[in-house]
Amino acid sequence: MTPDESREIIFTTAWRQGLDPRGAVLLQSGPHHTWRLPKSGAVGKIWRPGTSFEDALRASRIALWLLRSGIPAARPVGRDAYPVYHVGRHVWLVTFAEDLGERCPPLAQLGPVLRRLHELEVPKRLGLPVFNPFPALAGRIKDLPDGTLSPQQLSRVRALLADARAAWKTVEWPERCVIHGDVGPGNSIVTGKGPALIDFERTAIGHRWRDQAAAVWRRDVFGGDPQEYEEFAKAYGADVTALDGGRIYREVLTPEFALNAWLNWVEYAQAEPELQPEADRRLATILTDPLPPFPWAWAANAAQAAQSEPAA
Repeated sequence: MTPDESREIIFTTAWRQGLDPRGAVLLQSGPHHTWRLPKSGAVGKIWRPGTSFEDALRASRIALWLLRSGIPAARPVGRDAYPVYHVGRHVWLVTFAEDLGERCPPLAQLGPVLRRLHELEVPKRLGLPVFNPFPALAGRIKDLPDGTLSPQQLSRVRALLADARAAWKTVEWPERCVIHGDVGPGNSIVTGKGPALIDFERTAIGHRWRDQAAAVWRRDVFGGDPQEYEEFAKAYGADVTALDGGRIYREVLTPEFALNAWLNWVEYAQAEPELQPEADRRLATILTDPLPPFPWAWAANAAQAAQSEPAA
């Protein structure tokens, strides 16, 4: 969706919810668009077309479950039940939550919160999916627009996916728990009650190691401060990179993360062509066989990508 289309959607649905959208600021674009509504102390999220009502509603229900469990989260706000429909070029779903600010916590503060999440009893009534990344990754690769990949590139991408799936099956995973699915400083906010979790579209029943790996991924791929991850691992109480001599992180979790991170930027670039160089940079990395040593010098966000040179 274009920013203008997005703005119209957020204004229309916010007024219907009794929220004042004047002065709205676009925080994040891409498949989903997120807007800050400063006059209402709220944040609105426009979900990508094709998102089901149940999936969008589940994110709000997860936030309420976390709050009842003593874990800070952004409380849903608005007049009616979530989500709100908007009919235009597509059928859009919009949700609103309280605006907790924009100060991201250091990784060390996230460790205990993540541990508490993983120790919660799996709820029976939220309808959480069981985490299995491979069918979704295969479907996203299959649905890439014609010309995105050459036959040779497609062969390599599919081989990487197959190898990751095979490696995944060799692991004796810990007992399943609730995982955030996309945890990190970008999906958490400092509040007076400690770090709050936000953005639950990937929350599922899965294995804690994947959530832990999201923290070290920041260090390895983007060249983050190594001490940040050491402090996180100490605060959480475990180091995912030490499992099986590092094999689980490097051979099992990293390929799956890499494919997902590349596909995200392919999808961003479809709506915002100026992000295509970063999608190309990520593709060049995953086409390397085997995957190259860290760091990969990827851009961590759109602003950084705009300042980077295109991939060779």
